[in-house]
Amino acid sequence: MLPLLRDPATLLPSLAAASQLRALHAHLLVSGCLASPSHHAAFLASLASSSPTHLSYARLILPKCPATLLAHNALLRSLARGPRPHLAFSAFRDLPLPPDHYSLTFLVRAATALATAAAAAARPVSPELGLDARLLAVSAHGAAVGQGHAVDPHVQSGVVSMYAALGDVTAARAAFAEIASPDVVCVTAMVGALAAGGDVDAARDLFDGMPRRDHVAWNAMIAGYVHVGRSREALRLFDEMLKAGAAVGEATLVSVLTACAQMGALERGKWVHWYVRSRGMRVSVTLGTAFVDMYSKCGAVATAMEVFENMSERNVYTWTSAVSGLAMNGMGMECLELFKRMQSAGIQPNGVTFVAVLRGCSMAGLVEEGRACFDSMKCKHGVDPWFEHYGCMVDLYGRAGRLDDAVNFINAMPVQPHEGVWGALLNASRIHNNIELGKYAMDKLVAIESKNDAAHVLLSNIYAESQDWKGVSRTRGVMKAKGVKKVPGWSAIEVDGKVHEFFVGGKSHPRYKEIEMMLAEMIRRLRLHGYAANTKEVLFDIEEEEKEGAISLHSEKLALAFGLIALPEGVEIRIVKNLRVCKDCHDYTKLISKVFNREIVMRDRNRFHHFKNGACSCKDYW
Repeated sequence: MLPLLRDPATLLPSLAAASQLRALHAHLLVSGCLASPSHHAAFLASLASSSPTHLSYARLILPKCPATLLAHNALLRSLARGPRPHLAFSAFRDLPLPPDHYSLTFLVRAATALATAAAAAARPVSPELGLDARLLAVSAHGAAVGQGHAVDPHVQSGVVSMYAALGDVTAARAAFAEIASPDVVCVTAMVGALAAGGDVDAARDLFDGMPRRDHVAWNAMIAGYVHVGRSREALRLFDEMLKAGAAVGEATLVSVLTACAQMGALERGKWVHWYVRSRGMRVSVTLGTAFVDMYSKCGAVATAMEVFENMSERNVYTWTSAVSGLAMNGMGMECLELFKRMQSAGIQPNGVTFVAVLRGCSMAGLVEEGRACFDSMKCKHGVDPWFEHYGCMVDLYGRAGRLDDAVNFINAMPVQPHEGVWGALLNASRIHNNIELGKYAMDKLVAIESKNDAAHVLLSNIYAESQDWKGVSRTRGVMKAKGVKKVPGWSAIEVDGKVHEFFVGGKSHPRYKEIEMMLAEMIRRLRLHGYAANTKEVLFDIEEEEKEGAISLHSEKLALAFGLIALPEGVEIRIVKNLRVCKDCHDYTKLISKVFNREIVMRDRNRFHHFKNGACSCKDYW
């Protein structure tokens, strides 16, 4: 005999068989527990949310419930919150009565859940269900309008959240504008939509106007800054979040670690690691992957691999982050070994994994290994090559000096060559000083991206290396005529948890006088060891002495000088640069590492350079 229960849901997990469910249902009917519509609705909601078996039983007995919307809405709510929210749409179509505002609220929640899942998978259509999240969202909104409940505050708030989850900022703005008094959930959703859509200034205005903010609003704003690369503001807002006493969870820390990775702020990233440990927070696979990514992108690859090896659970993103970290730090063989371990562990690599492996092979000059990896993508792993993979292969051949193979590969591509492919060929032409091939690649590239500043500068440097000043002048003239402006170079260095930025020729740093004195000392000591400035890539129409003065104020040299005066002896100097390091600065930094006996880690646009005892980890192959 089953006991009389106020909450039958406590028994549901242990009742798997349909006969047991029927026995419980009969007992509750006979005992009078389901006498009222609200009790019947609660029973149905418990069934719907407990397991697929129980959900089937709930839908079977639903037509026999009292003819009210209460039970049907309870089912809708459970389905919207459950693992298969798409079922709420069929349940909505089966409503025996016109829906009320609760019905539409739950339907919109179901659409939001589907949109969130689609965004997480980066695919608008579910491959398992064939459902288009956007179409379902529009149909949910249309149902609310058609049934006259579109102006209900709960429905309105849900619609904003739904379009925010879809990433449709225009639709979210339109829905938000119709709400007279949006609640905190609605405003938070709008902040998230604006931030995710890249309009972080509008998001911040809305955020600052909120009378109270929960952790979701803080997370949305911080993630928005990270999304558009404004990492400094993300970290500054995180400090405000801590001062405000808001709850800091995994989502916040993942965004903060991404900001640290973007800026190369290793010390700040280490502080986050300490914060997690000191509070006994569980390092999930998502958070652990963020740590691997942060340490890798800050050049602390040994620490990144230590975190990776200590993780109890890893997914394809964790493995890919570790493989990518080894690749960007020039550890090609180690990258390949980890890739083999990944496959042995039964983890299926994805397209991003193959980009990382191919880059690792390219950085280390492992041509045959890279070719074998590329060939295995489709035939062994079922991964169709992306544009990035084709670009990596051209880079692989080009860096190794196999320019004919690079051109033949481009000609045999089954898709139209894109800017990444021609950019890789142009860079290979610079490395191997092939003017004609560089001009050919440049013509192809500017036909696609007419204002690609990096391409024009690369071609100009190729001409300069060959002392072809007419070519330099012609390229610079084309840049001027097209309005193409070279992106200014900047470098960043972290000292005592604060990130200092230097721009080429910049003199605004509060300690510039000391930096200037250190620059003079650096050049004096380097000349004693035979250093002569490489001025080939500098504009030709200035005197040689002026050229040397121009390259002496490159941003990485300013950051390096500041590191020498601000960091204690024996401490690594870590610099992040937004452009590719020039040959002179590369040679200069190698010699500094020897003369000043300092280890220097520099991340430029392409890769990491680890300088020690007068040598670089890239072996001058970058």
